[in-house]
Amino acid sequence: MPEDLEVLAIGDRCPSTLDEVLRGRRSIRRYAPRELPDKLVLEILDLARHAPCSMGAQPCCFVVIRTPAALERLAAIKNAFCAADKREAYPAGFLAEAPVVVVVCVERDRAHGRGHENGILAAAHLLLAAHARGLGGTYLTAYQPDDPGLEREIRLLLRLPPDIDPVVVVPLGFPAERPAPKRLRPLSSLIHNEIFGEPAQE
Repeated sequence: MPEDLEVLAIGDRCPSTLDEVLRGRRSIRRYAPRELPDKLVLEILDLARHAPCSMGAQPCCFVVIRTPAALERLAAIKNAFCAADKREAYPAGFLAEAPVVVVVCVERDRAHGRGHENGILAAAHLLLAAHARGLGGTYLTAYQPDDPGLEREIRLLLRLPPDIDPVVVVPLGFPAERPAPKRLRPLSSLIHNEIFGEPAQE
């Protein structure tokens, strides 16, 4: 980890425990204009490949995008296939400003019918590993069950082979924003004892 990482990241310090990583991760869409060292990106991807996967087959792979033209094209693709209301609230143009975007992909023949689940788990590990190092990112889907257009365009952009499926788009960078703390539903409203609707025991 770079020695000056804590200075570059927004916040008092990098999280030092797993609990802090899990509680502190937020979706970050604004990034400082600073490059990410290759070594740091590799550290994060190394941890992401440790995510659970079907039958231990390790079907995930990662396409790392840095070039401005590719980032701009990816942002345009995401906006084109986003519902109008969501595009207005969360436009994807910020992807063009990210120092790095990682597209989590899955080798279909190694996924044992659980490609999306495997890719999502790897993306979650990736985001947590990034946050633990003072970086920010967010989760963006690379497919839509009801419209193959998004996946098709991402596949063309990345020149993916037919047996490699894009699952998640994860931009990464040093945060240039500090979102408000999450407001979580009460834990007691989420837990059911033995059967749904039976309150959790005190």
